[in-house]
Amino acid sequence: MPSSLWLIAPHDDHAFNKSLKDLIGTTLPSNFPHAPKNTFIPHVTVTSEIDPANTYEKSSSPQEWLDGLTLPEFQKEKNEVVIELEQLEAGEPFFKKVTLRAKKDANLVKFASKCREQGLLLSENEAQKWAENEYLPHLSLFYGDIPKDEVQKKIGLIELQLGFEFGSLFDCCGGTLAMGAKLVLVDTSKEIKDWTPIAQRDCPWVIWTMSKGLL
Repeated sequence: MPSSLWLIAPHDDHAFNKSLKDLIGTTLPSNFPHAPKNTFIPHVTVTSEIDPANTYEKSSSPQEWLDGLTLPEFQKEKNEVVIELEQLEAGEPFFKKVTLRAKKDANLVKFASKCREQGLLLSENEAQKWAENEYLPHLSLFYGDIPKDEVQKKIGLIELQLGFEFGSLFDCCGGTLAMGAKLVLVDTSKEIKDWTPIAQRDCPWVIWTMSKGLL
């Protein structure tokens, strides 16, 4: 069954992570009280569809496999992966019912391509084409079986809720919400409530930012 690689914020007690957890766990579900509540770790998917039998189950552990991935040589404060959250969207798919779409930063595309190549055992060219043409980086805030038009009616309210959660953090840090991230391996074949990392790797060269237009 498939697994996924995610980028998550580096510290549970960071203000950015706390705000995301509040939005996912409490604020947005309260906007749709008739829908089943789905709580999950705030994340940006790097790649999905990883077959454990062809990848980490061949290693001594999931952690060994994750540590063995060859990643581009990014550097903090020199050559960083920027996750810039730039647009709030309502979507049709269950897992994209409310998302913060992220800009396709060149380094993020390069990073996703290398993870896809090794996670799905693709050629470099195949992975690069996927990253450039199909990869749509985003941070989901709500999962649910709700019509898109019903969600769209609440987008104005959700924008206000985002401003409440992120406004002071945005103002004090010039748009930078957090520094650093963890690349985590998650068995996404399980139920949503059981989506927890089975391996993790520090990525100090990731920056989380937000476009001013969101607030």
